[in-house]
Amino acid sequence: MSANPKLHVFVPFWGLAGGVIKILDYAEHGLKSGYTLVLWSGSLDISPEAESLPVLRRLLDRPDVEHRSFDQLPTASAVGEQDRVLFTEPGHAQLVDALTPAPAQVIQLVQGTRHADPTWNSGLHYRLLHRPLVRIAVTAQVHAAIAPVANTRLPIHTVLEGHDVDYFETERGEQPESAKGRLRVLYSTWKSDVGDRVAEACGDDPGLHFIAMRSATPWPSLRNRYRGTDLFLGTPGPEEGFYLPGLEAMASGAALIMPLVGGNASYCRPGENMLSVAFEDVADYREAILALRAKPDLLKQLVEAGRQTIGAHRLERERREFATILANPSQNYADAEPTDDRHGAGVH
Repeated sequence: MSANPKLHVFVPFWGLAGGVIKILDYAEHGLKSGYTLVLWSGSLDISPEAESLPVLRRLLDRPDVEHRSFDQLPTASAVGEQDRVLFTEPGHAQLVDALTPAPAQVIQLVQGTRHADPTWNSGLHYRLLHRPLVRIAVTAQVHAAIAPVANTRLPIHTVLEGHDVDYFETERGEQPESAKGRLRVLYSTWKSDVGDRVAEACGDDPGLHFIAMRSATPWPSLRNRYRGTDLFLGTPGPEEGFYLPGLEAMASGAALIMPLVGGNASYCRPGENMLSVAFEDVADYREAILALRAKPDLLKQLVEAGRQTIGAHRLERERREFATILANPSQNYADAEPTDDRHGAGVH
């Protein structure tokens, strides 16, 4: 049996959602920081789409990673003094309690600004903030939202969200003959139909080629989609803790058009590395697309600035900061109000 301390990680579900990807990143950070990893989930069955995640494949290929279902949770103490517990889904708080950890051993990864909204999800997220737990906010915007509400007995650490940008940071694909001379515009319909409405508003413009993603896409296919596009229309929800697709598009060399909706402001600098539009405003999206078609130098500027932006979001920096927190979760490492500027991403 390993003498290393354990990191118990609660996975919300096996899917390609950004919140799941991030909790798996943190699980791997724990492994690389010398912890023995225990993954807890509601099901031991993992879909082929989820298995397309490189981080999940790496974790599952490790013989020293334990994978347990929630119905195996003990009723007696199972957490050693040096062990840590990490979760992100507020509904899992009672499951975490079954391990009977001390509050300072429990880390809640807070990935959304809406946690501070008492009307969201019947107030479940809001009420949990009143419990004394160690917390990690994934952006300064998330920290600012939850700090006025959260229990202050234990600290809120701000760790600017990292991502596997190396996976998406690849050479650009060649334009197919069908798209020669046209701007290829990619969007998804997972959170909004605004992309469809923008495509309709642009009509049969021969200078534009719209590509819609209408279902969750395995990572290899997603990367190929990004590589085969010139513009990415970010279509986030009204409030986001981060919004990974925008950063993926930047890493892949696509210019980004998107509204600012909270945490995505941690990497979006309007006019510098992306174009900002009003939320769900079809006319604004269309105007931005036409502006980039008319100004290829601006499009190139946005792409190059986007490539520079991703440097602040590599996983190794996130791993180092998490390792510091794991060593002493209850120590407050921030002497001043946290900002994303300390990582070079900027807050605007």
